[in-house]
Parts: sequence; C-alpha cells; structure tokens
Amino acid sequence: AVAANEVFAMLDGRQRQAALVRRPPRENAIGFPGGARRPGLEVGDLAEDQRRELDRVVSLLLEPFRAADRDEVRRCLAAQGGLESCRMIFYRQGDLGGDGVWDNWRLEGPAFVWHFRGAPHVHVWVNIADNPNVPTNA
Repeated sequence: AVAANEVFAMLDGRQRQAALVRRPPRENAIGFPGGARRPGLEVGDLAEDQRRELDRVVSLLLEPFRAADRDEVRRCLAAQGGLESCRMIFYRQGDLGGDGVWDNWRLEGPAFVWHFRGAPHVHVWVNIADNPNVPTNA
C-alpha cells in the first residue's frame, strides 16, 4: 500500500481526481471487466516516470511468488495490452486516520484484478489471466 501511494503522490490534480473513487466495490467483485468501462485512472495516460513507478509496484506485489508465476503474470499482462490497458483506483472509504494515505486500492485490466484492502485489516484479492473470458470465482 505504501508503494502504491507513492504512485498516487506522483499524480497531478486531474489524475488524482480520476484515480480517487468514493467507495470500493464489494470485496468479492473481482471478476474480469473485459472491455467494460470502469472507474479510475487509465494507466496509459500516465507519464513515463509514473508508469515506471507503477511497474515497480507490480514487481513488489509479485516478489513473494515463484519466478515462473511472476513470468506468467507478466505474460498475461502483455497478452491484454500491458499495464497501459489497466486502470488504477484508490478508494476514499476506509482511509484509516483520514490521512489521505489510501488504504484501499485496485489495479484492474481486461483480465487482471489486484484488489488491496488495508482497512480495517489487510486482504488481497488477485485474479489474472491472458484473456477476460476465463471464468473467475470468489
């Protein structure tokens, strides 16, 4: 969450407005959005330094997994257009301490959902595939 908030700190006012959403979806709403229009900031609209920082965050998220699994995630992301096809969303609801350090956030692409909930305690939901037609369950 700290690393994701570092990306948020790099955003300008318009980008922050697009990325910040009032309420998160239900926690088990982690199905693939496919081409459906979703809230949040389009990663493709980020500047190069912002995209590099977000890629660093994804690398941190993947760090605990086996190298083969990290490679598979990267392959799946590439198959759906890379990080540029994703949206980054931060949620006001659940802001512990009202400090503007967003405890709940999501990175979502056509077949990629990484949902981090840090309030009231940490939960993470991850669904990744190479296309959005893969069924998911929660």
